Amino acid sequence: MPITRPGLWAVRLLATFAASYLVGISFVAVGEIIAGDAAFDSLWLTVPLMVAALTAVVAGVLAGVAALFAIVRRRERSALVFLPLVVLIFFVIFLVGELVGHD
Repeated sequence: MPITRPGLWAVRLLATFAASYLVGISFVAVGEIIAGDAAFDSLWLTVPLMVAALTAVVAGVLAGVAALFAIVRRRERSALVFLPLVVLIFFVIFLVGELVGHD
């Protein structure tokens, strides 16, 4: 377990990222089961899905930033603190890929 405050926040935000990601996946699965291809025409399913997706993205990025701060500035060396960095690197790779363009 992390011992610094930013390290603890990084792990908490990583748990929030994982939970909201799973909730978003669940909304997609339930929508596909109930309504098929017309699932995303309903606001009752689309709005909670977007909230879960936005929560996952924000929590993932903040977890990575907190982990980077904990590792660089506070010298945190817990193995759990390095996991949010993987999420941050994943987001950065996809962001750069979208900005640079792809075929």
